[in-house]
Amino acid sequence: EHKNMNNIEIIFFEEYKKLDNLCKDLLGSNQGITQYLNEMEQIPFEKSKLVESWQYDYKMLKHIRWIRNNIAHNNGDSECSESDVQYVKNFYQRIINRTDSFSLINVEIRKAEDNQASRDNSNNVFIGITMIALIIILVIFVLMIHYFMIND
Repeated sequence: EHKNMNNIEIIFFEEYKKLDNLCKDLLGSNQGITQYLNEMEQIPFEKSKLVESWQYDYKMLKHIRWIRNNIAHNNGDSECSESDVQYVKNFYQRIINRTDSFSLINVEIRKAEDNQASRDNSNNVFIGITMIALIIILVIFVLMIHYFMIND
């Protein structure tokens, strides 16, 4: 397929294609890993900090895309290493197991929203009880005035 590709580059290329196709399916895009990176860039920095591996994954995904382009354009030394191959395989598995950065951030964002919702609910309950108490006090007050006016 490619002239001058060494064994590790051939394996890397195959694994990259698998990951790229998985990302295409996952994101409904013809851009795969590039689209995954684009989606990562849409997440505000504050939220991205909820996921420990976020910055590392972002750097690594850019790195493996760069290696893939180097191999594809046949620039000779692609600097592809065994650990790059491992990362690609690993990230593929993480997407399957929903432990990739995106799955994790969605879990964290949902948790934060749920916490906010339960805070809102307890506030609503508090406000509700306060309103009922005020109405009861008002009714008692009106009845007392009424009682004293009759008995005057």
